[in-house]
Amino acid sequence: MSAVTEHPNARRMREAAEAVGRGDIPAFLEHFPADVIWYWPADRTEDRIYHGREGLMRFFGRLGERSKGTMRPQVVDALASEQHVVIFLRVTATRDAERLDTQVAHFATVGSNGFARNWFLPSDLAAWNRFFG
Repeated sequence: MSAVTEHPNARRMREAAEAVGRGDIPAFLEHFPADVIWYWPADRTEDRIYHGREGLMRFFGRLGERSKGTMRPQVVDALASEQHVVIFLRVTATRDAERLDTQVAHFATVGSNGFARNWFLPSDLAAWNRFFG
């Protein structure tokens, strides 16, 4: 039986998640075009869509601030084609006595310059919003 090779887009998304885990947001941003769109199922309307790399920096800056730098995504699985990728993550974070431990699905369309449109969906949105809200 031959080994299955991971699709290049799955590998790229895995690398992006690993960069977040290291706290290397500049390396993470290299995987996204300048006009990236990031959709987030937040409670507040102003927090639902982030535009561009600056928007992503604000989004991850907020997560880092609220988790006191403890947020860690751990890749569970990544699936991809030439046009789409989905990565499943286990995300943990702690702040004082609070602890977050949830699964997240990140779906993205693949463009010529990276992951253009992105949807981020935690399995327990209420717990996510309590922790990061």
